[in-house]
Amino acid sequence: MADKQKPITLGLSMTAGLGLTLMMVALGFGVVQGEAANSTAIGLTFVTGLALLVMGFFGWFGVVQPHKHFDDINMPMEADHHAHGEAHAEKH
Repeated sequence: MADKQKPITLGLSMTAGLGLTLMMVALGFGVVQGEAANSTAIGLTFVTGLALLVMGFFGWFGVVQPHKHFDDINMPMEADHHAHGEAHAEKH
């Protein structure tokens, strides 16, 4: 069973998601408004979204550290884990 999500990882994922959303909204306004668009406002919104996305991603990477918890599919699982699976299968 997976561990419960920590509030910091939830906050960092929301930060990255908000950044991605801001970037899409900025690009959408630029496309819809065309040449009449305020390029300064769109550019600042896009850069703010990019900054939030980068902060959220690198913050998540620093907290979760997936490179330290890498699951190697070439290595067999522990023997006791297999025994638990067989005992569980016999019960049902």
